[in-house]
Amino acid sequence: MKTIYAQAHPGKVVLAEKELGQPGPGEVMIKAEYSAMSPGTECGLLHEAIVPLPTNIGYAMAGEIVEIGEGVTEFKVGDKVVSTVEHAQYIITSELNVTLAPKDIDMKQAAFWNLSMTGMYALRQSGLMMGEPCIVMGEGFVGSVTAQLAKLAGACPVIITGHHDEKLAASKEMGIDYVVNTKTDPEGLEKLIAELGIEIPVIFEATGNRNALMQAANLIAERGRLVMISQVHGEALPPIDDPIMQKGVSLIGTYVNSRPYKMKRADLEIIGIWPPVMNTTLKAYKNKDSWTSDDDIKVYLDMVKYGRLNITPLISHNFTYEQIPEAYDQYVFPKPSSDITGGLISWQ
Repeated sequence: MKTIYAQAHPGKVVLAEKELGQPGPGEVMIKAEYSAMSPGTECGLLHEAIVPLPTNIGYAMAGEIVEIGEGVTEFKVGDKVVSTVEHAQYIITSELNVTLAPKDIDMKQAAFWNLSMTGMYALRQSGLMMGEPCIVMGEGFVGSVTAQLAKLAGACPVIITGHHDEKLAASKEMGIDYVVNTKTDPEGLEKLIAELGIEIPVIFEATGNRNALMQAANLIAERGRLVMISQVHGEALPPIDDPIMQKGVSLIGTYVNSRPYKMKRADLEIIGIWPPVMNTTLKAYKNKDSWTSDDDIKVYLDMVKYGRLNITPLISHNFTYEQIPEAYDQYVFPKPSSDITGGLISWQ
């Protein structure tokens, strides 16, 4: 069978077609329902800041398994799943690259699992405790989701900053306590903190702007945690070392690949003989003493399913897959547009 997929070339994204075979051992075939655009990362791809071009583009799909290969035990045909794969109608990938989605989940929201899992890892890294105030700098998708997760974790109050009133309004609609447009009111954040009479023990920096990182270093409370979610290529760090050192602040990185994506376990078992022998069939490690990316993907999907989290206000644009080249040309390259928060691609 043939599949249509998106491919990045220098300065543009095109639709291409290729032949798909059958899933091999340990592989599954997924039929896409939706995939999510990530303007920041995918802009980096188009600028060849990540890998050489041409390359496939996209890394967040929600769909349904339509075929399984030999030896696949965790999934079956008909399962709703999410996966780190390119924008495509059909895709064959390792079962290790797939996470089961709960039944009856909103698959449009499920498609944004990758960006949302990034915010969840930042929250876990921060060690945020119930009742602690926090600031999220950056009203893009990852920043907005991080603010929502901080609220769910018991942060009080939660403040989010940004430069675009419509994006800040979406966070306000989702229940964030305070929003501050630091472009129209450059001193608004400092004034709000003073009015509230609080210290800020946790700041999430998700703007990709070095000035914001410097502001965060100056605002963070003693022994606070400054959490870097964004990454800037080719720019030196501002002089954050002095306030961080003087105040005993922890600077925390949150690159999602700094932890295991998925863990399997091998076990000694008694199978009628002694001594115990090693079972060669690896099983999923499900104990929550160690949160993998796969675990947090499941947590995000469950939060959507059970109504704890609704990221619908962040889905600002809807595209058909035929509109992919136009969407990237208008909203991603040569730089991400401030008009888009979350772009959803439909493969229906």
